[in-house]
Formats: sequence, C-alpha cells, structure tokens
Amino acid sequence: MSGTRRLKFDEIGYWSEIKLDIVKDYASAYSQILAAQTKPSLHHVYIDAFAGAGVHISKATGEYVHGSPTNALLVQPPFREYYLIDIDRQKVTRLRDETKDRKDVHIDEGDCNRILLEKVFPNVRWEQYRRGLCLLDPYGLQLDWKVIETAGKMRSIDMFLNFPVADMNRNVLWRQPAGVDTRRLTECFFLLLGESGVVARRCSGLIEECGGRIGPVF
Repeated sequence: MSGTRRLKFDEIGYWSEIKLDIVKDYASAYSQILAAQTKPSLHHVYIDAFAGAGVHISKATGEYVHGSPTNALLVQPPFREYYLIDIDRQKVTRLRDETKDRKDVHIDEGDCNRILLEKVFPNVRWEQYRRGLCLLDPYGLQLDWKVIETAGKMRSIDMFLNFPVADMNRNVLWRQPAGVDTRRLTECFFLLLGESGVVARRCSGLIEECGGRIGPVF
C-alpha cells in the first residue's frame, strides 16, 4: 500500500501484549452485553484515541500482533460504530486503507483532545441511548484532563485509561525512581494533565468527581 510503504510498526513488549488481550476481552464482553439490551436498545460505539496503525510487532517473537483497533473491529457482535484517532499521518493512512469498505468506521488525524471533545463525545450522549467504550492509551503525556472530566460527567462512556508510568518517572519522579507509591504516580499523572487543584483530592476523589466512570486502569 502506497500510504504505508515507509511505515515502521511499533515494537511492543510482554506487558503491552497482555494489555491488548485485556482490552480485547473487555471489549468483547462489553459489546455482547450492550448489544443484547432491548428496553431500550442501545447504540454502543468503540473509541480509540491513540489508535496507532492497528498492528504491532512483538519484541518476544518478531511476529505481527493485532493492535487495539483491529481487535475491536473483530469483536462479535460488532460495535455499532468505531471512532479511531491518531496524530501520526502514516498510521492513520494505514487504518483508512484497512477499513475503507466499512461505513461504520470513522477515522480522524490530529489532536485527540480536540477531536474527542468536539466530534466524538457529542455523538455518544446518554439521553440518545448511546454508550461508548473509550480507550485512552497515550504515547506520553498528550492527554488533556478535560477529556477525562467530560467523559466521566457524560455517564455514557466507560473508559480504559493507561497510566504512562515511564513518562511520569522521566518528567516528575526522576529524582526518586525507586519505591514510588502508586497513589503518588496517580496524582502526578493528573497533575501533568493540568488539573493541580483536583490532584490534591487523590485518586478516589478524582474518580468520584468524574461520576465513577473511569473504571479499568492499567
């Protein structure tokens, strides 16, 4: 494919492969449960804000591994719609090539914070009987607190949030890389997202403030 000729797939380690399996299993169960709802019928969607190219390379085996969007697209029963976002043009091009025959897939290139708030979340409203499973697995510290806050208050979105511990260590905790309290990592993550006033309430308070919809974190 011309759009992916020079694309280098990301190499992922053992824990990333486990993470992909967890998300895949959760997405499958989520879709089965919501597709079965009839009173009322729910329109459930899958949202991947850092979708990547849809394929990775395993460091352990050197083989190709399905990425989170590809796994989601294979879920049965399927989600009603898919919203895939990435800032990398080559990765977006590959996703578009792979899904060009699917009208249920919406792909955007650019800043996921803006795209989620302006284009995606408005289409997943509680009062319209729409529900969404949203994966936030940032490459670094690109995620804006407003995204998490908005998703939580909407009540219609279940969120998988990956804490980029390596980036937090490099940017905040590099002076004490060993023996860091997990709660401290959580606080620093939200601090880096730019909501220092909320951080002081610690993780449990943050979850409650967002309506309790930040479920699985890994």
